[in-house]
Amino acid sequence: MICASLLLAGFTGCKDSDSDGEKGPIEPATLTVAASTVNMDPASKTASVAIEFEHFENLKSLNVTKVVEEDRTTSSMNQSDLTASYTYVYTYTEGDPATFALEFVAVSTDGSASEPETVQVNLPEGAVTVTLENDTVNPGESDEVTVKMSIENLAELDYIQVERIDWDRTESSKLFAADLTPDYTFSYSFKTTDADYFTFTFEAVDVNGWRSPVQTLKVDRRGGLGFKNLQCVSRVTGAEQTDDPILPATLYKVDNQTDQRFNVGGTDLGIVWETTPGRYGLFFGDTYGRSFTPVYNGGGPGAAGGWRCNVLLFSEDDDLSDGMTIDDAALDPLNVNQAREIIYGAKDVSGNGDWTSIPTSAIRANGIDYVHYFNLKTWTGWTTNYSGLYRSVDNGLKWARCPKVTFSSNSNFGMVGFGKNGDGYVYIVGTVSGRNSQPKLARVKETEIEDLSNYEYWNGQDWVKDNEAAAVVLFDDHAGELSIAYHPIYGKWIILYFRDVAYGYDVAMRTANDITGPWSAPMEVVHGEDYAQLYGSYIHPASLKGDKLYFVMSMWVPYNTYLMSIDLVRQ
Repeated sequence: MICASLLLAGFTGCKDSDSDGEKGPIEPATLTVAASTVNMDPASKTASVAIEFEHFENLKSLNVTKVVEEDRTTSSMNQSDLTASYTYVYTYTEGDPATFALEFVAVSTDGSASEPETVQVNLPEGAVTVTLENDTVNPGESDEVTVKMSIENLAELDYIQVERIDWDRTESSKLFAADLTPDYTFSYSFKTTDADYFTFTFEAVDVNGWRSPVQTLKVDRRGGLGFKNLQCVSRVTGAEQTDDPILPATLYKVDNQTDQRFNVGGTDLGIVWETTPGRYGLFFGDTYGRSFTPVYNGGGPGAAGGWRCNVLLFSEDDDLSDGMTIDDAALDPLNVNQAREIIYGAKDVSGNGDWTSIPTSAIRANGIDYVHYFNLKTWTGWTTNYSGLYRSVDNGLKWARCPKVTFSSNSNFGMVGFGKNGDGYVYIVGTVSGRNSQPKLARVKETEIEDLSNYEYWNGQDWVKDNEAAAVVLFDDHAGELSIAYHPIYGKWIILYFRDVAYGYDVAMRTANDITGPWSAPMEVVHGEDYAQLYGSYIHPASLKGDKLYFVMSMWVPYNTYLMSIDLVRQ
């Protein structure tokens, strides 16, 4: 009666939901595959995947993605080219690896997508096999590396694919059957640009295109690594004051004018990482404004104003040989002449609340920038409330807290150093907040860094998931304000850290072939007698491309940061 009355009054909005012109939500199309693994037929060089669709009438298209390691290639098929029971046929493409995946997704007419179904495709094993006499060689002082290989069924061989993998660089070549013998010696002459540790892979391809299992040869020329020639290259922050005899002499005057440009007159730390190629972020700790002047009797910020718990500056300077220039900052939208505070701190100096938030390390992982920090309760004993993680998805402009990563006040990862070596993990060397604990080790996949339950801890033998208490001491030394980096040329992990020693304090360096150790004995890089009240030592990633290691070091007087360098030396 109500609808009838409305229609009589001229209203037309009351309709039955199933009448023409309006439809309810559709049942989305889904799919299932008959098997999770298929083998390619050697004769036809094809692999077939049987697919069953549900609600085929609502299917718009089938997306098929070929997945080879990190590479993904997607193609699409319209519903008109498919049937409810369909067999997808993949045809071999030259260069296909021995195993790869096909991912199938049904897209409905309303735009919704089904959960992906993944099928592993296995190619036939080739008729030719290659066996290496050794899987690791150490050529010592030789300028050439050689390895004997045995080739079975050489008559069926087309070529051997050779890949030289040097961290993030790969060089490809082929050894053709006509140039080989069943017992063949492979040789390679070193180039001056070659790293001290890299690998070769060998994969035989027969006349039908099928491939043998991959054989890997590790080339290890790594000896010890030392340094020489410590230099104070340039001042990074604050007002340039090179004529003050109390302050360290620098090789270059680079007046970044951070006090005038960004209201950064006094600050410390300078934790540096590469955010996008050729662009570096530098996180600083407690920062004070233009009114700051060095406090010669005691050091630190003194009575300066403009306190921010932390700030972020940017540099696009890839050539540090003449000092480091600062190009930009994460600015306060209400004051374009001031670097803003990134991680909130309440500035409650009572010692019973939230005093400040101090960054300890930063890294780019899975295309996102992350900074680890601790929230301080009181500087007495470096007592923290917690430590955590912030992230930025827009190259460092805006930041937000990661709610699933919180370390307790007494955690072994209250202060950390982040590092990567290209294997998909972020490695984390951590200490209790302060300078009086021994470092421990954790790791997490780049894609899982925002979930603490996925972190793994090194127990001396293996990686243990979600159990921080399992972590063992990495080396026997107290470490403060540490930083770590993997140097691909030397094939070494490098750690710099502050330590108290019997004769004062210094910045020390250790190296290791593997992040789990063993680590070298400590080498003193900088001593407090030469740079009074030094602390912090953050490796600049731009220096991991050569034999000069640059790092950012703080000094309590003038409460600012300096770019330092050492020459790395093979031992």
